[in-house]
Amino acid sequence: MLERNQLPLRPAAPSFAAAWVAIIAGASVALSLVLACITPFVALAAVSAVILPRRMALRAVLLTWLANQVVGYLVLGYPQTFDSFAWGLAIGIAAFASLAAALGVLRLAAGLAVTMAGAFLAGFIAYEGVLFAATAVLPSGDGAFSAAVVAEVLLINSLAAIGLICLHAGAASSRALVAAQPGPVLS
Repeated sequence: MLERNQLPLRPAAPSFAAAWVAIIAGASVALSLVLACITPFVALAAVSAVILPRRMALRAVLLTWLANQVVGYLVLGYPQTFDSFAWGLAIGIAAFASLAAALGVLRLAAGLAVTMAGAFLAGFIAYEGVLFAATAVLPSGDGAFSAAVVAEVLLINSLAAIGLICLHAGAASSRALVAAQPGPVLS
């Protein structure tokens, strides 16, 4: 089991670090295909913030958002309108706000479970807050922020976070992506 002092992961080689960011982006593509409009950016941002070095977390969120946009416009046929592009940008901003909020929680001296839960909650609030603010200037449906919709987004992100934590724990326990000895963190 991972302990808080083992994080962020210290990849054994830069190629493994790049592979891990690619795994996160690949998970985004798969989740985008399955869930379309509810890609779990909060889960991806929160887990990346806690588990990965800061620069790798930034890359993971950027690649995740880019992959989501490519899948949406090229595979799922999102409309190519100003409103659609603006919402895509708003979602990207919300994903980075989620990451920033999750990274802010890392300053707290707490155990791994509390840190992860705090990062997730802070990220969720930031993500939803940015999207809600975007509704002031972008068109949205009346039910976009209904309790049922927000609960569904929370559930999907929660399940995705659990899955990503399990993937990270498996990688750490196998030592495939983690240096055997503490060393400098790749950023």
